[in-house]
Amino acid sequence: MAETRWRGRWTTATALLAAFSPWLVGCGETGQAQEASVVPSDARVAAERADKARAKGAEDAPIRIVEISDFQCPFCAQFYNETMPALDSAYVETGRVSYVWISYPNPTHPLAWPAIEASFCAGAVGKFWPMHGLLFERQAEWTAAEDPVDTFLRYASELNIEAASFADCVRNDRMAPLQTRDYTNVVRSGIQSTPYFILADSVAIRGAADFETFRSAIDSLLTIKGGGGD
Repeated sequence: MAETRWRGRWTTATALLAAFSPWLVGCGETGQAQEASVVPSDARVAAERADKARAKGAEDAPIRIVEISDFQCPFCAQFYNETMPALDSAYVETGRVSYVWISYPNPTHPLAWPAIEASFCAGAVGKFWPMHGLLFERQAEWTAAEDPVDTFLRYASELNIEAASFADCVRNDRMAPLQTRDYTNVVRSGIQSTPYFILADSVAIRGAADFETFRSAIDSLLTIKGGGGD
C-alpha cells in the first residue's frame, strides 16, 4: 500500500537531496548523433553522462521528484506500468515537474545491480530512459534468463547501442562508482524500500502509489509554490 508523508517529518529527504545535488546537473537527455551510440571507454566520462541522462523534464520546473528504485523490484515495475505514463504526460512533459531516478539495489534482488549497470551504460549514450523502459516492461524475461547480461546486450542492440562498448561497460563494472554512490547515499538517508519518492524535498511517498496520490501531492505543492495545480 502506498504511503504519503508531508513536510516536517522527513529530514532524511533533505539529507538525500543534498547528497545528490552536487552531481545532478541539468535535466533531460540531449539528442545524440548516430556515432554517439558507442559507450565512452573513459569510465569517468561515461559515468558523468549517465548521471545527467537519468534526469528528465524542464530544468527550471518548480517541483523535482526523486525516485529511489530497483529494476528487479515488482512494485517498481507496477509503478512504471500503471502510474508513470500519466505522471509523465501531466507533469513532466508540461514542464511542471523534473524527475530524477536513483538506484537502490535491494540486497534480496541479486540481478538488480547488473540491471542498474545496463541502464547507466545506456545512459552514457543518452539512452537511459529507453533502457529503463525495456527493463521494467520485460522484467519477467531478463530475471528468468540464464545470463541476464546477454539479454541486456540484446536490448542495447534494439536501442542501437554499439555492442562491444556496451558489453565492456556492463561486464567490467564501469558504472560501479556511480552505483555505489547511489547506494551509499540512500542507505545513509535511512530509506530501505523501493519504490520511494521524494517530492520537492518536502513530501515522501512510499510504494507503488497510483496517479491520484501523486496528483494530490503535486497539485498541493504547486499551489504552495505558485505554480498552480490542475
